[in-house]
Amino acid sequence: MHNDNRLRYSNPNDGLAGIVGVMDPRIDELDIKLLDLLQADARMPYVQLASRLGVSDTTVRSRIDRLVSQLGVKFGVDVDPADLGLLYLYMAARVQGTSLARAIERVSQLPEIVFLARTTGGYDLLAEVVCRGRVDLIRVLDELRAIPGLVDIDMLHVLTVEKEDWRISRFASASTEP
Repeated sequence: MHNDNRLRYSNPNDGLAGIVGVMDPRIDELDIKLLDLLQADARMPYVQLASRLGVSDTTVRSRIDRLVSQLGVKFGVDVDPADLGLLYLYMAARVQGTSLARAIERVSQLPEIVFLARTTGGYDLLAEVVCRGRVDLIRVLDELRAIPGLVDIDMLHVLTVEKEDWRISRFASASTEP
């Protein structure tokens, strides 16, 4: 990894490479390796993490404490809603006029909206939606359609998740790009 803190993407399978952002200067190569191990198994004991990284368990503990308190690293349980018999959807929507903040507030109040983000491109909002079934989905759609300014609502039913890989090392790898 370069010391210039630029996040780099490099994947020989798709032929793409380049700078995708700037890494927070408080994150170093040890942090990235630690995060990769935790993303593979967040329950791995500190002693085992330390052994795999070649550092002390005290170092691992202090690094994790810092990543959580200063850099917003979170630990949780990842459950596929479909495995629980729930509908899992993405919603993309445009907001008309100057009502973006109000639309965000109203959309975020729906309990079925589990993730909501402002986006660039053709849509203003992207959300992850989890519903108990079709009746629940119809009610959510009706509530969304009633929000002033929210237009062009596209719902995409997630049939299967084919890839999910959030390892930060994929983006922090060394590259020959400037």
